[in-house]
Amino acid sequence: MRNNVYVATMRTPAAPVAFRIMLASLMLSSVFCAVVGFPCSASAADAAKFVTSEKCKECHPEIYKQWKMTPHARMLRNARKDSSAVLADRFTEEIPFQKKDIEFTLGSHWIQKYLTRIGQELYILPKFWNIVKGEWEPYSIWNWQNRPYSEHCNWCHSVGYDTRNKTFVEESIGCEACHGPGGKHAETAKADDIINPAKLSKMLSDMICEACHTDGKDRETKTYPYPAGYAPGEDLRDYYTDFFMPKPGSKGWYRGEATYMERHRMFLYWQSSFYSTARSCEVCEFDRGITVKEKRYMSRDEYCGTCHGAILAEFELHSKHSRGDATCAECHAPMVDATGQRYSIHDHKFDFSGPELPCAECHADELKEISTDPPHKFNFSQVQIRENITPQQACDRCHAGAKLRSH
Repeated sequence: MRNNVYVATMRTPAAPVAFRIMLASLMLSSVFCAVVGFPCSASAADAAKFVTSEKCKECHPEIYKQWKMTPHARMLRNARKDSSAVLADRFTEEIPFQKKDIEFTLGSHWIQKYLTRIGQELYILPKFWNIVKGEWEPYSIWNWQNRPYSEHCNWCHSVGYDTRNKTFVEESIGCEACHGPGGKHAETAKADDIINPAKLSKMLSDMICEACHTDGKDRETKTYPYPAGYAPGEDLRDYYTDFFMPKPGSKGWYRGEATYMERHRMFLYWQSSFYSTARSCEVCEFDRGITVKEKRYMSRDEYCGTCHGAILAEFELHSKHSRGDATCAECHAPMVDATGQRYSIHDHKFDFSGPELPCAECHADELKEISTDPPHKFNFSQVQIRENITPQQACDRCHAGAKLRSH
Protein backbone atom coordinates (compact mmCIF):
# COMPACT_ATOMS: atom_id res chain seq x y z
CA MET A 1 0.00 0.00 0.00
CA ARG A 2 1.50 3.32 -1.08
CA ASN A 3 1.28 6.49 0.96
CA ASN A 4 2.78 9.44 -0.89
CA VAL A 5 3.67 11.39 2.25
CA TYR A 6 6.45 8.96 2.95
CA VAL A 7 7.05 7.43 -0.44
CA ALA A 8 10.58 8.80 -0.78
CA THR A 9 11.69 7.31 2.55
CA MET A 10 9.71 4.09 2.39
CA ARG A 11 11.55 3.12 -0.78
CA THR A 12 14.58 2.42 1.41
CA PRO A 13 14.97 -1.25 2.46
CA ALA A 14 14.40 -0.84 6.20
CA ALA A 15 12.54 2.10 7.63
CA PRO A 16 12.88 2.54 11.43
CA VAL A 17 10.10 1.03 13.55
CA ALA A 18 9.16 4.47 14.90
CA PHE A 19 8.82 5.74 11.38
CA ARG A 20 6.51 2.85 10.45
CA ILE A 21 4.38 3.67 13.47
CA MET A 22 4.19 7.29 12.36
CA LEU A 23 3.17 6.16 8.89
CA ALA A 24 0.42 4.00 10.30
CA SER A 25 -0.69 6.90 12.44
CA LEU A 26 -1.08 9.12 9.39
CA MET A 27 -2.93 6.44 7.44
CA LEU A 28 -5.38 5.93 10.28
CA SER A 29 -5.66 9.55 11.36
CA SER A 30 -9.04 10.16 9.76
CA VAL A 31 -10.40 6.94 11.30
CA PHE A 32 -8.92 7.89 14.68
CA CYS A 33 -10.52 11.35 14.63
CA ALA A 34 -13.87 9.86 13.70
CA VAL A 35 -13.71 7.30 16.51
CA VAL A 36 -12.54 9.55 19.35
CA GLY A 37 -14.20 12.68 18.02
CA PHE A 38 -11.03 14.80 18.03
CA PRO A 39 -12.35 18.33 17.49
CA CYS A 40 -11.24 21.25 15.39
CA SER A 41 -13.23 23.58 17.57
CA ALA A 42 -12.42 24.96 21.00
CA SER A 43 -13.68 23.55 24.29
CA ALA A 44 -17.30 24.12 25.23
CA ALA A 45 -16.38 26.69 27.90
CA ASP A 46 -14.32 28.79 25.49
CA ALA A 47 -16.67 28.31 22.55
CA ALA A 48 -19.50 29.92 24.54
CA LYS A 49 -17.66 33.25 24.28
CA PHE A 50 -17.36 33.12 20.50
CA VAL A 51 -20.04 33.09 17.82
CA THR A 52 -17.91 32.92 14.61
CA SER A 53 -18.07 35.18 11.57
CA GLU A 54 -21.16 33.43 10.25
CA LYS A 55 -23.11 34.83 13.19
CA CYS A 56 -21.63 38.28 12.62
CA LYS A 57 -22.88 38.13 9.04
CA GLU A 58 -26.49 38.18 10.21
CA CYS A 59 -26.22 41.84 11.26
CA HIS A 60 -23.18 42.93 9.22
CA PRO A 61 -23.64 41.33 5.78
CA GLU A 62 -21.75 43.98 3.80
CA ILE A 63 -18.70 43.91 6.05
CA TYR A 64 -18.79 40.12 5.99
CA LYS A 65 -18.91 40.15 2.19
CA GLN A 66 -15.86 42.41 2.04
CA TRP A 67 -13.98 40.37 4.64
CA LYS A 68 -14.58 37.12 2.73
CA MET A 69 -12.46 38.47 -0.11
CA THR A 70 -9.44 39.20 2.07
CA PRO A 71 -6.44 36.87 2.55
CA HIS A 72 -7.32 36.84 6.26
CA ALA A 73 -10.59 35.05 5.49
CA ARG A 74 -8.77 32.38 3.46
CA MET A 75 -5.70 31.92 5.63
CA LEU A 76 -6.69 28.48 6.97
CA ARG A 77 -9.22 26.37 5.08
CA ASN A 78 -10.46 22.84 5.64
CA ALA A 79 -9.57 20.84 2.53
CA ARG A 80 -11.67 17.91 3.71
CA LYS A 81 -14.79 20.07 3.54
CA ASP A 82 -13.79 22.05 0.44
CA SER A 83 -11.37 20.38 -1.95
CA SER A 84 -11.28 23.54 -4.10
CA ALA A 85 -9.28 25.18 -1.32
CA VAL A 86 -6.22 23.28 -2.62
CA LEU A 87 -4.80 25.50 -5.35
CA ALA A 88 -1.98 23.14 -6.42
CA ASP A 89 -3.01 21.35 -9.60
CA ARG A 90 -0.15 18.90 -10.15
CA PHE A 91 0.65 16.01 -7.79
CA THR A 92 3.40 14.11 -9.57
CA GLU A 93 5.72 11.32 -8.39
CA GLU A 94 8.19 14.00 -7.23
CA ILE A 95 5.68 15.36 -4.72
CA PRO A 96 5.93 13.24 -1.52
CA PHE A 97 2.20 13.42 -0.74
CA GLN A 98 -1.16 13.34 -2.47
CA LYS A 99 -4.08 15.74 -2.41
CA LYS A 100 -6.03 13.32 -0.20
CA ASP A 101 -3.35 13.69 2.51
CA ILE A 102 -4.08 17.43 2.89
CA GLU A 103 -6.36 18.30 5.81
CA PHE A 104 -5.96 22.08 5.78
CA THR A 105 -4.56 24.66 3.35
CA LEU A 106 -2.58 27.64 4.57
CA GLY A 107 -2.56 30.82 2.46
CA SER A 108 -4.36 31.88 -0.68
CA HIS A 109 -2.51 34.72 -2.37
CA TRP A 110 1.25 34.32 -2.75
CA ILE A 111 2.01 30.79 -1.62
CA GLN A 112 -0.02 27.92 -0.21
CA LYS A 113 1.27 25.44 2.34
CA TYR A 114 -0.46 22.19 3.25
CA LEU A 115 -1.20 20.60 6.62
CA THR A 116 -1.56 16.91 7.40
CA ARG A 117 -2.44 15.23 10.67
CA ILE A 118 -0.18 12.75 12.42
CA GLY A 119 -1.95 11.43 15.49
CA GLN A 120 -3.54 14.46 17.16
CA GLU A 121 -1.13 17.05 15.72
CA LEU A 122 -0.99 18.96 12.46
CA TYR A 123 2.25 19.38 10.50
CA ILE A 124 3.15 21.43 7.44
CA LEU A 125 4.03 19.11 4.57
CA PRO A 126 7.47 19.45 2.93
CA LYS A 127 6.43 21.19 -0.29
CA PHE A 128 4.53 24.41 -0.87
CA TRP A 129 2.71 25.70 -3.93
CA ASN A 130 3.88 29.03 -5.34
CA ILE A 131 0.55 30.49 -6.47
CA VAL A 132 2.08 33.34 -8.47
CA LYS A 133 4.46 31.05 -10.37
CA GLY A 134 2.13 28.04 -10.52
CA GLU A 135 4.80 25.59 -9.40
CA TRP A 136 6.04 23.62 -6.40
CA GLU A 137 8.87 24.79 -4.16
CA PRO A 138 10.59 23.00 -1.24
CA TYR A 139 9.68 23.73 2.37
CA SER A 140 11.61 22.41 5.36
CA ILE A 141 12.16 19.00 3.76
CA TRP A 142 14.27 17.44 6.51
CA ASN A 143 12.74 18.77 9.73
CA TRP A 144 9.08 19.31 8.97
CA GLN A 145 8.03 16.70 11.54
CA ASN A 146 9.86 18.62 14.28
CA ARG A 147 7.66 21.73 14.04
CA PRO A 148 4.08 21.01 15.17
CA TYR A 149 1.77 23.52 13.57
CA SER A 150 -0.11 24.14 16.81
CA GLU A 151 3.01 25.27 18.63
CA HIS A 152 4.26 27.64 15.96
CA CYS A 153 1.38 28.93 13.87
CA ASN A 154 -2.20 28.13 14.81
CA TRP A 155 -2.88 30.97 17.24
CA CYS A 156 -2.46 33.61 14.53
CA HIS A 157 -4.27 31.66 11.81
CA SER A 158 -7.52 30.89 13.61
CA VAL A 159 -10.05 32.32 16.08
CA GLY A 160 -10.17 31.25 19.71
CA TYR A 161 -7.14 28.97 19.66
CA ASP A 162 -6.67 27.12 22.97
CA THR A 163 -3.09 26.08 23.68
CA ARG A 164 -4.25 23.58 26.31
CA ASN A 165 -6.27 21.30 24.05
CA LYS A 166 -4.97 22.55 20.68
CA THR A 167 -8.41 23.45 19.39
CA PHE A 168 -9.95 26.53 17.84
CA VAL A 169 -13.37 28.04 17.25
CA GLU A 170 -13.09 29.18 13.64
CA GLU A 171 -10.73 28.50 10.77
CA SER A 172 -8.86 31.53 9.43
CA ILE A 173 -8.71 35.06 10.78
CA GLY A 174 -12.33 35.91 11.40
CA CYS A 175 -14.19 38.86 12.88
CA GLU A 176 -13.48 37.90 16.49
CA ALA A 177 -9.73 37.76 15.89
CA CYS A 178 -9.81 41.57 15.83
CA HIS A 179 -13.00 42.33 17.77
CA GLY A 180 -12.72 39.72 20.51
CA PRO A 181 -15.38 37.17 21.54
CA GLY A 182 -18.77 38.30 20.27
CA GLY A 183 -21.15 36.19 22.34
CA LYS A 184 -22.42 39.00 24.55
CA HIS A 185 -22.69 41.46 21.66
CA ALA A 186 -24.67 38.92 19.63
CA GLU A 187 -27.17 38.67 22.49
CA THR A 188 -27.55 42.37 23.28
CA ALA A 189 -26.58 44.07 19.97
CA LYS A 190 -25.02 46.80 22.12
CA ALA A 191 -21.93 48.48 20.69
CA ASP A 192 -20.28 48.51 24.12
CA ASP A 193 -20.39 44.70 24.26
CA ILE A 194 -17.78 44.21 21.52
CA ILE A 195 -14.32 45.61 20.93
CA ASN A 196 -14.23 48.24 18.18
CA PRO A 197 -10.57 48.95 17.32
CA ALA A 198 -11.58 52.38 15.99
CA LYS A 199 -12.69 53.38 19.49
CA LEU A 200 -9.49 52.25 21.18
CA SER A 201 -6.42 54.37 21.68
CA LYS A 202 -3.98 54.32 18.77
CA MET A 203 -1.60 52.11 20.76
CA LEU A 204 -4.21 49.53 21.82
CA SER A 205 -5.62 49.45 18.31
CA ASP A 206 -2.20 48.81 16.76
CA MET A 207 -1.52 46.10 19.34
CA ILE A 208 -4.31 44.00 17.82
CA CYS A 209 -2.31 43.77 14.57
CA GLU A 210 1.03 43.60 16.35
CA ALA A 211 -0.05 40.48 18.23
CA CYS A 212 0.50 38.51 15.02
CA HIS A 213 2.68 40.83 12.97
CA THR A 214 5.68 41.16 15.29
CA ASP A 215 8.16 38.72 16.84
CA GLY A 216 8.24 37.43 20.39
CA LYS A 217 7.36 34.67 22.86
CA ASP A 218 4.38 34.36 25.15
CA ARG A 219 5.17 35.88 28.53
CA GLU A 220 3.74 33.05 30.66
CA THR A 221 5.59 30.02 29.28
CA LYS A 222 8.09 31.62 26.87
CA THR A 223 7.26 28.71 24.55
CA TYR A 224 4.97 29.98 21.84
CA PRO A 225 5.99 32.54 19.17
CA TYR A 226 2.77 34.45 19.78
CA PRO A 227 1.11 36.15 22.79
CA ALA A 228 -1.03 33.24 23.97
CA GLY A 229 -4.03 34.42 25.97
CA TYR A 230 -4.11 37.95 24.55
CA ALA A 231 -7.49 39.37 23.53
CA PRO A 232 -8.20 42.53 21.47
CA GLY A 233 -8.36 45.62 23.64
CA GLU A 234 -5.83 44.38 26.19
CA ASP A 235 -2.26 45.60 26.64
CA LEU A 236 -0.05 43.39 24.51
CA ARG A 237 2.89 43.98 26.82
CA ASP A 238 1.19 41.77 29.41
CA TYR A 239 1.34 38.78 27.05
CA TYR A 240 4.55 39.13 25.02
CA THR A 241 8.10 38.88 26.31
CA ASP A 242 10.22 42.01 26.01
CA PHE A 243 11.02 42.78 22.43
CA PHE A 244 14.29 41.45 21.06
CA MET A 245 16.34 42.31 18.02
CA PRO A 246 14.85 40.81 14.86
CA LYS A 247 16.54 39.52 11.75
CA PRO A 248 19.95 41.04 10.89
CA GLY A 249 18.59 42.75 7.78
CA SER A 250 16.28 44.88 9.92
CA LYS A 251 18.77 46.04 12.55
CA GLY A 252 18.79 49.56 11.19
CA TRP A 253 15.22 50.04 12.36
CA TYR A 254 15.84 49.26 16.05
CA ARG A 255 17.74 50.72 18.96
CA GLY A 256 18.04 47.64 21.16
CA GLU A 257 15.88 49.15 23.92
CA ALA A 258 13.65 46.06 24.38
CA THR A 259 10.62 48.33 24.74
CA TYR A 260 7.14 48.34 23.26
CA MET A 261 8.24 51.12 20.89
CA GLU A 262 10.77 48.70 19.44
CA ARG A 263 7.94 46.28 18.74
CA HIS A 264 5.90 49.10 17.23
CA ARG A 265 8.78 50.03 14.93
CA MET A 266 8.79 46.46 13.69
CA PHE A 267 5.09 46.78 12.91
CA LEU A 268 5.71 50.02 10.99
CA TYR A 269 8.50 48.27 9.09
CA TRP A 270 6.09 45.45 8.21
CA GLN A 271 3.46 47.96 7.08
CA SER A 272 5.97 49.80 4.93
CA SER A 273 6.70 46.57 3.06
CA PHE A 274 3.12 45.92 2.06
CA TYR A 275 3.95 46.25 -1.65
CA SER A 276 7.38 44.65 -1.38
CA THR A 277 8.05 41.60 -3.52
CA ALA A 278 9.92 40.05 -0.59
CA ARG A 279 7.78 40.66 2.49
CA SER A 280 7.47 37.64 4.75
CA CYS A 281 5.90 36.34 7.94
CA GLU A 282 7.98 37.37 10.94
CA VAL A 283 7.87 33.86 12.42
CA CYS A 284 8.33 31.44 9.53
CA GLU A 285 9.68 33.93 6.95
CA PHE A 286 7.07 32.84 4.41
CA ASP A 287 4.54 35.04 2.69
CA ARG A 288 5.69 35.71 -0.84
CA GLY A 289 8.10 32.80 -1.07
CA ILE A 290 11.78 32.26 -0.38
CA THR A 291 12.84 32.27 -4.01
CA VAL A 292 12.19 35.96 -4.71
CA LYS A 293 15.21 37.24 -6.60
CA GLU A 294 14.15 40.82 -7.18
CA LYS A 295 13.44 42.74 -3.98
CA ARG A 296 11.54 45.90 -4.84
CA TYR A 297 8.24 47.68 -4.39
CA MET A 298 5.48 46.82 -6.80
CA SER A 299 3.22 49.46 -8.24
CA ARG A 300 -0.39 49.41 -7.07
CA ASP A 301 -1.40 47.99 -10.44
CA GLU A 302 1.22 45.24 -10.19
CA TYR A 303 -0.17 44.32 -6.80
CA CYS A 304 -3.67 44.06 -8.28
CA GLY A 305 -2.13 41.84 -10.94
CA THR A 306 -0.98 39.27 -8.40
CA CYS A 307 -4.62 38.15 -8.32
CA HIS A 308 -5.87 39.60 -11.59
CA GLY A 309 -2.89 38.85 -13.84
CA ALA A 310 -4.96 38.16 -16.95
CA ILE A 311 -6.70 41.52 -16.67
CA LEU A 312 -3.47 43.39 -16.01
CA ALA A 313 -1.90 41.80 -19.09
CA GLU A 314 -4.75 43.23 -21.17
CA PHE A 315 -4.88 46.52 -19.29
CA GLU A 316 -5.59 48.80 -22.23
CA LEU A 317 -8.25 46.50 -23.68
CA HIS A 318 -9.91 46.14 -20.31
CA SER A 319 -9.75 49.77 -19.16
CA LYS A 320 -9.89 51.59 -22.51
CA HIS A 321 -7.01 53.69 -21.15
CA SER A 322 -3.25 53.50 -21.45
CA ARG A 323 -1.28 52.65 -18.33
CA GLY A 324 0.02 56.17 -18.06
CA ASP A 325 -3.45 57.69 -18.12
CA ALA A 326 -5.22 55.60 -15.49
CA THR A 327 -4.68 53.06 -12.75
CA CYS A 328 -6.78 50.19 -11.49
CA ALA A 329 -7.79 52.08 -8.35
CA GLU A 330 -9.15 55.06 -10.28
CA CYS A 331 -11.96 52.95 -11.70
CA HIS A 332 -12.13 50.40 -8.90
CA ALA A 333 -11.79 52.91 -6.09
CA PRO A 334 -10.98 51.21 -2.77
CA MET A 335 -13.43 51.77 0.03
CA VAL A 336 -12.39 54.26 2.68
CA ASP A 337 -13.19 54.34 6.36
CA ALA A 338 -15.56 56.85 7.94
CA THR A 339 -12.83 59.47 8.24
CA GLY A 340 -11.97 59.41 4.55
CA GLN A 341 -8.31 59.34 5.58
CA ARG A 342 -7.53 55.64 5.26
CA TYR A 343 -8.65 52.74 3.13
CA SER A 344 -11.02 50.28 4.73
CA ILE A 345 -9.35 47.24 6.29
CA HIS A 346 -12.39 45.16 5.28
CA ASP A 347 -12.03 45.85 1.56
CA HIS A 348 -10.00 43.30 -0.39
CA LYS A 349 -8.34 46.23 -2.18
CA PHE A 350 -7.14 47.81 1.07
CA ASP A 351 -3.62 49.01 1.65
CA PHE A 352 -1.82 50.77 4.46
CA SER A 353 -2.46 54.30 3.33
CA GLY A 354 -2.52 57.49 5.29
CA PRO A 355 -2.34 61.24 4.80
CA GLU A 356 1.11 61.45 6.40
CA LEU A 357 4.15 59.28 6.97
CA PRO A 358 4.16 57.81 10.47
CA CYS A 359 7.49 59.45 11.33
CA ALA A 360 6.02 61.10 14.43
CA GLU A 361 5.39 57.68 15.91
CA CYS A 362 9.14 57.35 16.48
CA HIS A 363 10.34 60.96 16.22
CA ALA A 364 7.73 63.00 18.07
CA ASP A 365 10.39 65.22 19.67
CA GLU A 366 12.48 65.75 16.57
CA LEU A 367 10.17 66.49 13.67
CA LYS A 368 12.83 67.61 11.30
CA GLU A 369 14.83 66.02 8.52
CA ILE A 370 15.20 62.32 9.24
CA SER A 371 18.36 60.42 8.49
CA THR A 372 18.21 58.18 5.45
CA ASP A 373 20.93 55.85 6.67
CA PRO A 374 19.53 53.24 6.58
CA PRO A 375 16.86 54.33 4.09
CA HIS A 376 13.34 54.78 5.37
CA LYS A 377 11.32 52.63 3.01
CA PHE A 378 7.82 53.75 3.93
CA ASN A 379 5.62 53.09 0.95
CA PHE A 380 2.50 54.87 2.16
CA SER A 381 0.32 57.00 -0.07
CA GLN A 382 -2.44 59.47 0.51
CA VAL A 383 -6.03 58.45 -0.08
CA GLN A 384 -6.93 60.05 -3.38
CA ILE A 385 -10.70 59.46 -3.46
CA ARG A 386 -11.99 60.17 0.04
CA GLU A 387 -15.50 58.80 -0.33
CA ASN A 388 -16.97 55.51 -1.42
CA ILE A 389 -18.10 55.76 -5.03
CA THR A 390 -19.68 53.53 -7.65
CA PRO A 391 -17.93 52.60 -10.94
CA GLN A 392 -20.20 55.07 -12.75
CA GLN A 393 -19.18 57.84 -10.37
CA ALA A 394 -15.55 56.90 -10.93
CA CYS A 395 -16.01 57.43 -14.68
CA ASP A 396 -17.90 60.68 -14.12
CA ARG A 397 -14.89 62.16 -12.35
CA CYS A 398 -13.16 62.50 -15.71
CA HIS A 399 -15.96 61.81 -18.20
CA ALA A 400 -19.09 63.52 -16.87
CA GLY A 401 -22.22 62.12 -18.47
CA ALA A 402 -20.45 59.24 -20.19
CA LYS A 403 -22.33 55.97 -20.00
CA LEU A 404 -20.48 53.20 -18.22
CA ARG A 405 -19.80 50.26 -20.49
CA SER A 406 -19.28 46.75 -19.25
CA HIS A 407 -15.97 45.10 -20.11
